[in-house]
Amino acid sequence: MLQTVAEHFETWLRESRKQPGDFIVVLIDKILAGAAALSASDIHFQPSRNGVEVRFRIDGVLHILGCLPLEHSGQIAARLKVFAGLLTYKVDVPQEGRVRSGRIEGIAQEMRISSAPTLFGERIVVRFFSPENQHQSIESLGFEEPVRQLLHETVTRRSGAVLIVGPSGSGKTTTAYAMLRELANSGETTRSIVSLEDPIEHAIDGVAQIEVSSRSDSGGAEHGEKFRTLSLDRMLQYMMRQDPEVLMVGEIRERRTAEAAFQAALTGHLLISTFHGGSAAESIGRFLELGIEPFVLRSSIAFLLCQRLLRRLCSCSKKTEQQLEIRLQGNNLTVRQYFEPCGCSYCGGTGYTGRIPVAEILPLENEEIARAILERRATGILQQLAREQGMIPLVENVVRCIERGQTSLPEAKRVLGY
Repeated sequence: MLQTVAEHFETWLRESRKQPGDFIVVLIDKILAGAAALSASDIHFQPSRNGVEVRFRIDGVLHILGCLPLEHSGQIAARLKVFAGLLTYKVDVPQEGRVRSGRIEGIAQEMRISSAPTLFGERIVVRFFSPENQHQSIESLGFEEPVRQLLHETVTRRSGAVLIVGPSGSGKTTTAYAMLRELANSGETTRSIVSLEDPIEHAIDGVAQIEVSSRSDSGGAEHGEKFRTLSLDRMLQYMMRQDPEVLMVGEIRERRTAEAAFQAALTGHLLISTFHGGSAAESIGRFLELGIEPFVLRSSIAFLLCQRLLRRLCSCSKKTEQQLEIRLQGNNLTVRQYFEPCGCSYCGGTGYTGRIPVAEILPLENEEIARAILERRATGILQQLAREQGMIPLVENVVRCIERGQTSLPEAKRVLGY
């Protein structure tokens, strides 16, 4: 990025006013193409009293580009809804649709467009799915060697549940997809692999991918209606009759899906799934709160991988050899040296380029940890026990990244909190 996002926006505004055709149509096309070029994951068109605010999410951080007159709100929403085949005249109900790759000139990625009614007009969010050629393998994810090794070993497993934990935007699905590709492409023996997703982000050769739950019918979306499919837990139970060896569940959200998923792991299937949680130990507590019996967790889960994505410092960063006492996620930690973001033309003045993953691994096959789960020990005790058994906590891995100059202290606090 040779300009800031706000400067890009001003350029697009000037160019759109000079070109023939409808101003908003031309501008929307430039914003979409610009977002793809800047590797934005989301675009927000947010109507407010002062106008329609345009925002890009880049490397997990939301940037404000500028504001358009509120009188253009309806036309902006209509233009974007047309791309996804949504009903332009329905402005009082949420809608969601998919834009296939190649539908918009110059954009190779697929997109999901969702609308929602607000006080000042329809709020539109465009989500870009990651490029097909990005993070194709476990090696390309950027994890450190212990995590890479464990993920590679998962390919040889024949049963058990492997859970990837973290908040939204932490890269859980990307990690799951890389594991699926490795499973589909490894070994001399073909394995029967089925995934249940909402939504399907990328097609993976060798995997039977099924989209579950209600969603907008982008294939026949001119009707703008919702169609119903089997619930995730019922579909999972049904797919057990389809002779699968590996099952991937996009996300475990409630008790019935968790029970069906863990039952599959207990009956000789390798299960890969994601789950929202702040830490690996906290996720065990949440499963117990959902009503999952501790002996089921202990017997079915092989390990939990809790991950986050941190913005990577640009090479323009400045080293500071000064020791600091910091607090992250309630932990008091010492940082022996750190690097400060500076900003240059290459990083667009942000001080960061791209993101790196950090993780912690909680192995439930460890007998001490398994016993603590059976006894329903508190999350803090389970975390301490895991550390005693060799787990390097997420916050300590983040501190290592800070000391190596891979990320900054402000970025760590933004992602993890105090």
